[in-house]
Amino acid sequence: MQELTVRLEMVIDQVRSKVDPENLGRIIDVGSDHGYIAVRSLEERLASKAICTEIHVGPAKKSEATLKGAGFGAVSEVFVTDGLKGVPLNPGDIVVIAGMGGLNIVDIISKAMNDNGFHVFENVTFVLQPQKSNDLVRKYLSKTGFVFEDESVCCDRDIFYNCMRVVFKGITSTITDEEACYGPVLIRKYGEGDEKVGNYFDHLNEIFEIRQRSNPTVKAALEERKRHAGK
Repeated sequence: MQELTVRLEMVIDQVRSKVDPENLGRIIDVGSDHGYIAVRSLEERLASKAICTEIHVGPAKKSEATLKGAGFGAVSEVFVTDGLKGVPLNPGDIVVIAGMGGLNIVDIISKAMNDNGFHVFENVTFVLQPQKSNDLVRKYLSKTGFVFEDESVCCDRDIFYNCMRVVFKGITSTITDEEACYGPVLIRKYGEGDEKVGNYFDHLNEIFEIRQRSNPTVKAALEERKRHAGK
């Protein structure tokens, strides 16, 4: 079985939670980082086929070698492309975009939406793990018509990460600064006593105390969080 870091185990957990064993779709890993997510998904029968994309040839060849070495060359493809450009989405696909900045994630989804259309997006799941700018990602998703199915957190080698699973419903909404910075589902889990989320929020609070001096969104989010936590 392909070994994964704690961060990528969190990502594959979100994929696993969405899979319908009776109707497997494709796993599409954007910026695939050696193809580890793709291999693990095929090993666990979480997907019928794996697609990996890389913007540079070198990393793409590494992903291709990993998939072939694991015996999945016949049920996988690797594209050298920017994000999802030239990769048409199919109903039932699960698209993973992990380890990228939030602005890159927004750009990839926005371009893919223009290329595929709303009718395709309604049947595709996105598992996103931004390295930064979570607030911008969440605000974009909400105003564009996505809903948050789940969010999770982990601590990998003393670094906190979060992951979100979203689907497109075509109904725009507005989230608060608190929800954008902390995560709407994570706020609910915090209220239910989730220990991992509690530790993550403690970490965010420390960071936001510093960032609030120059970031009005973070300042508003921190003030909201303090008010709600004090109830």
